[in-house]
Amino acid sequence: MNAFDKIIGYSAIKRELRQISDTLKNKDVYARLGVSAPKGLLLYGEPGVGKSLMASAVIEDSGRKVFTCRKDKPNGDFVKEIKATFDKAAENAPSIVYLDDMDKFTNGDEYHPDAEEYVTVQSCIDEVKGKQVFVLATANNIRCLPHSLQRAGRFDRKIEVFAPRGKDAEKIIAHYLKDKKFVDGVDARTIARIIDGRSCAELETVINEAGLYAGFERAEAITMDHFMEACLRTIYNVPAGTDDDYDDDCEEEYEITQQKNLLEDSTKFLSQIVYHEAGHAVVSEILCPESVTLVSAHNRGGGNGGFVRYYKDPGFAHLYWSKSRIISALGGAAAIEQKYGIFGTGCGYDLDIAFDRTRDLVVNDCVCGLHLHKNKSMCGDSQHLWSEQEQAVSAEIEKYYRKAKEIISLNMDFCEKVAAALAKQRLLSAVDIKRIKSECKITSVAL
Repeated sequence: MNAFDKIIGYSAIKRELRQISDTLKNKDVYARLGVSAPKGLLLYGEPGVGKSLMASAVIEDSGRKVFTCRKDKPNGDFVKEIKATFDKAAENAPSIVYLDDMDKFTNGDEYHPDAEEYVTVQSCIDEVKGKQVFVLATANNIRCLPHSLQRAGRFDRKIEVFAPRGKDAEKIIAHYLKDKKFVDGVDARTIARIIDGRSCAELETVINEAGLYAGFERAEAITMDHFMEACLRTIYNVPAGTDDDYDDDCEEEYEITQQKNLLEDSTKFLSQIVYHEAGHAVVSEILCPESVTLVSAHNRGGGNGGFVRYYKDPGFAHLYWSKSRIISALGGAAAIEQKYGIFGTGCGYDLDIAFDRTRDLVVNDCVCGLHLHKNKSMCGDSQHLWSEQEQAVSAEIEKYYRKAKEIISLNMDFCEKVAAALAKQRLLSAVDIKRIKSECKITSVAL
């Protein structure tokens, strides 16, 4: 197996890493063209996305001897260790100096560009120039590193490694599923859409957690229910347990509906929650089919709440997707009004989301005219412009809310069935939503 075959997905990054490794192995090929290998490579991105694996692949494929430096000594001793590492690499050239988690080389906040450790790294890189010493580094937070250290001539290549999305997430999940005994019908695409955008480490953990739940129940195979429970526990920090224990503390990016202790009658309140979440899901599914991957409505941990998780297909245009998110955010309130004839309680967060995104469309995307755009070169704030912008935002919000109510009204059967399933199961996957949708007469609505 080739060293780079160990990296699942990330085809564009792998291609760049192969090229860098080729320059290290075949110096003469490039010398004939009058060029030299890059002096350094910095891989950066959030923890758990595979930076260390990528660095190891470059090291292995290059065939060069590697000298690793990571923070494992007190500050004074560590500075000496940095110098000693570069000296050994120079003595054994051609070689690689691997600076693992370079953003952890010094203590304190991220504003310490003159830290002795970084100054030492910079001077050492300069000292080994022309000695066939390649510097390879990883970092979680690139803002911790001084700009002078990151510049060309020290790190000629910088590659940001994102959490896997889309096809990359599917490939990685398929790899993790390979040795797990899942029931038939659970596929990588379905799982990838539910936890798209999470780090590789999180993907692996969720899948393994699902297996632990199955094992504890002595199940014959891992089911989607086990996986969904693992998602709630690992990704959304929802405590394990029954509906008598619920914590609705979820990530903001997943369109949370936080509703807690608003009514004394828990049964009535839960009824509102399921319609609220069903409204979000139905509006999103009508405007952007197959965009809903997870819908939750629970009362664990003494409180009530729920959330909807969305997946953005690359085929959705930016402006269309932005407007659909606003209307979907208002779908919860629209469903409550359609069902109970009142404006639902607990919609404050949804309204904040809707107003913020609408303001962005008005001010930055000029959906209501160029005259409402605030040019960055303008000096001071214009009260008149601000007033016109707010009026436009309010008018747009009213228009979007009417659209949300129209969608719910024309697809009330779909909403009722999603709410009924949610009341029974408390958690619906994309598979559940697709099945319910197939049983209903769907009326499309133009945006």
